[in-house]
Amino acid sequence: MKPIPAFIAIATMLVLWSAVRAGERAKVEVDCTETAEALVYDCLIMLMNKSSGDPIPGAKVLIHANMPSMPMAHNAPPVPAKAVGAPGSYHARLTLEMQGEWALTIDVSGPLRDRFVKKLQIGERGEMGMMKHGEAMPKSE
Repeated sequence: MKPIPAFIAIATMLVLWSAVRAGERAKVEVDCTETAEALVYDCLIMLMNKSSGDPIPGAKVLIHANMPSMPMAHNAPPVPAKAVGAPGSYHARLTLEMQGEWALTIDVSGPLRDRFVKKLQIGERGEMGMMKHGEAMPKSE
């Protein structure tokens, strides 16, 4: 029997390692605050390992914003988030077109790959609040 060549053994270990890493999931927290400009928001994204809670530094984060109630009509261009401050912290500035419900699709790549969708409600005075899944939109007064 011939010994397994080293490159086959290394390739096998890399495939197994990437399969283990592919099972890892991230957890994301998003906090957006108004800027002085109307409908422009500074968003802080915190990425953590879902199982350990450890921050995820060195990720590439891309945010897409669209209005689910008006598909294809109101879509903000994708915005890359940049690493800031503490490990696992990323910042992006979003410019939205109007008030209403917006869905942020957050694509993460780098140490791991994941995708999140967070719904936001832009109110009459420009407030932004996170909506929980299944929660009804607040009525205007």
